[in-house]
Amino acid sequence: MTLPHLLIVDAQSLAGRAAHVAAGDVENGVRLWCQMARGAALDVRATHLLAAWDHDGPTFRHALFPAYKQRRTGGMRARIAPIREGVETTGVASVSVEHFEGDDSVASLMARFRTHARITLLSNDSDLLQFVSDGVDVVTYVGVGNGPDGTRVRPWTEDDVRAKFGVLPAQLPALRALCGEEGDDIPGVPRIGKGTAVKLLARWKTLDKALEATEFVSHRDDTAKLAGQQAHVQLMLQLTTIRQDVPLPPLDLSHCVLEHVRWPDGSAARGARVVHRVAAGPGLEDIPFDDG
Repeated sequence: MTLPHLLIVDAQSLAGRAAHVAAGDVENGVRLWCQMARGAALDVRATHLLAAWDHDGPTFRHALFPAYKQRRTGGMRARIAPIREGVETTGVASVSVEHFEGDDSVASLMARFRTHARITLLSNDSDLLQFVSDGVDVVTYVGVGNGPDGTRVRPWTEDDVRAKFGVLPAQLPALRALCGEEGDDIPGVPRIGKGTAVKLLARWKTLDKALEATEFVSHRDDTAKLAGQQAHVQLMLQLTTIRQDVPLPPLDLSHCVLEHVRWPDGSAARGARVVHRVAAGPGLEDIPFDDG
């Protein structure tokens, strides 16, 4: 029996892009979000679709580290909220969980359904690349014709991740824990940049082994920069590791059948084309919508 194919969408990242392009026009923001999500679903031949969103308010990461994402303002979140409302009116099944980010919900949905369906994760951020594996596909929306064979999405492999970041997918949280993530206000470990972090992970494979090795290496060894930093390193790793144990609401695959979604009709799609030509730039071209 053929397994269902579930596309789990990092809805927040797509909505941020749609909000930026639509520049305050909520209707066009909703259309653009739907075009990206539906286009990806068509290209990967998904049968089901789930959207995972950030929850308003502080997360467990803020409780661990109050400076987490402290420079982000509420402006973008306020622009995303009405886009989410519009998307949900189409019948797209949506999930958000208090104290967790959308990425955590994406990963927890993946963990819940991976034995019942083929899973593809769609995100325009790189955080979810830590789940690239034989059992899970991770794709990025890149626009019509920019993916393989004229598709709209770029699939990621382990080799792709290693070529871009210098480490394996499973090592991405450790990489960011060491060298930090400026956009999320994660400072990383003092005196360790990306190059040093990549070398340490290539040598020791895990942060635990690197921390253990600080007792035995020369003070001139880069590993020695981790000496006395165990608590700080583990804190950074908690910030960069996406959780898979979010307390999700009751949800069944029958709640997210793709053909039940009421996508914007033909006239709405035609209206969105004006935005594409003027402001969207590459990557947000039209996809076919049914009229009526």
